[in-house]
Amino acid sequence: MKGKLLAGAIAFSFLLGAGAAMAGETIEKARKKSEEKTGTIEVIKADEAKKEKYNTVLLKVGEETIKLLPGADKKNFKKLETLGGKTVTVKGALLPAHPPKYPLAAIKVDSFKESAAKAPAKK
Repeated sequence: MKGKLLAGAIAFSFLLGAGAAMAGETIEKARKKSEEKTGTIEVIKADEAKKEKYNTVLLKVGEETIKLLPGADKKNFKKLETLGGKTVTVKGALLPAHPPKYPLAAIKVDSFKESAAKAPAKK
């Protein structure tokens, strides 16, 4: 009887470990998926009263707002901050929102390019 319980416990723990590994793989796949979005850049200056060190860079895509984070090339990201108010196409890894700590979805920027401004259609 003890042998069956021990074997059952070992099999159960093995299944739990495999399930956790599979869940970890799906999260990694979601993070590695490259996303391309085009929208307007909005830069919010760092608030010294709140002891913030860095400006917040947002990408407005219609009704959706996405926070932009530096990827591997942090120096290139500084150039993105200078494009406030311009239309930009951003490519990078999409990180989903996790409220309340992370209320906005984010993109870890790998590359970006300034897009030509779209003129509204005249009637």
